Amino acid sequence: MNKKEFETSLLRQARVTEDMIRCVYDSVTRQLDEALPMKEIFDAQKIFITGCGDSWLAGIACKAAFESITKIETYPMRAIEFSRHLSGKNLGYSPNTPMVLVISYSGEATRAVECAQRATARGANTIAITNNPNSRLAKACNHVVCVGLPEGGEYFPGGTTYNASMTALMLIAMRVGRARNTISGEDYEDMRAELLSFTHAVQEKVEQYDDAAFELAQKWKDLRCIDFIGDYSDYATAFFGSAKVIETYGGYTTYDDSEDWCHINYFLSQPETIGRVVITNKSTPSYGRVQETLAAVKLLESPCMVVSDAEAKEFPQGFAVFTTPTPKYFWLNPLLQHLPFDLVSGYIAAMKGETAFRDGIEAFQTPLGQNRLKNGTEITIV
Repeated sequence: MNKKEFETSLLRQARVTEDMIRCVYDSVTRQLDEALPMKEIFDAQKIFITGCGDSWLAGIACKAAFESITKIETYPMRAIEFSRHLSGKNLGYSPNTPMVLVISYSGEATRAVECAQRATARGANTIAITNNPNSRLAKACNHVVCVGLPEGGEYFPGGTTYNASMTALMLIAMRVGRARNTISGEDYEDMRAELLSFTHAVQEKVEQYDDAAFELAQKWKDLRCIDFIGDYSDYATAFFGSAKVIETYGGYTTYDDSEDWCHINYFLSQPETIGRVVITNKSTPSYGRVQETLAAVKLLESPCMVVSDAEAKEFPQGFAVFTTPTPKYFWLNPLLQHLPFDLVSGYIAAMKGETAFRDGIEAFQTPLGQNRLKNGTEITIV
């Protein structure tokens, strides 16, 4: 196969990652002081991060950054849980608390808007993270952080938008940490610089990942299922990869953490027809358990891809290992470790001739299918 004959949006997005992150970095930096006033930062006793799909995963990916930097309890929560099920006693029990970060690239996802309206009405401090400062979400929040991706860009399936959400969240965590003096001014500047340095280091390896992903995609394109494994922040990366399988080519996929995988997905039939994708890092407290999980994968003779900042020698022979640079701050890992599988998924979609989001298939083009995110039951405040 000639790699140049296969091209999809997700592949093109991966190749301009650094440019897009720098764009978001500059945009968010200009807004931090206004969007996060000092008094409101000190008022926050807890932080909630909410959104739908990739936006919710960005919160899971960045929970470690918030708790490491700010020392504030941080709770990523699905939008439907926050908007419809979270007890109201958690909102507005003290001025400007909790701080609620609501993420939606379009700013028009109904459930995200509902989260913002509910939290704002109850006295929480709401901050929209969006690319549309005139959206319903922006109008429902006390403050807005616009990620500032250029108009007309190619952002879906959401590789670039996922990067934008995580970049904004990490920069907000740094701002809160510096204001509350949980990090020094020197640490603050170093963290901001490291975010860009890590991005550049990963971008320099994208061509290498691209070649390896193309080779792996040829072997994996006809697998029955792809099964993802990751813990804590790495769980977000695993879940995101699983979502791309569905979004890019409608493949069958599962995801789990390393412990529950050993209790459940380990028993899936025909393991030799299931590709396993494992995300883990040397700094992960469950790294030893992941190693045991990988030994089980080897025993089952499942094809396996590992994304890690550890070297290939750390893992069983025969696995496809994509080694990423080790950032100075462990919580940066989720920002870009999704890229290797983005490339694999993009190539599989191209090889199968599938279009993203099942475009061209009638059942997915109905009004309900087309408007599944922006429509829904009428927003209510409870």
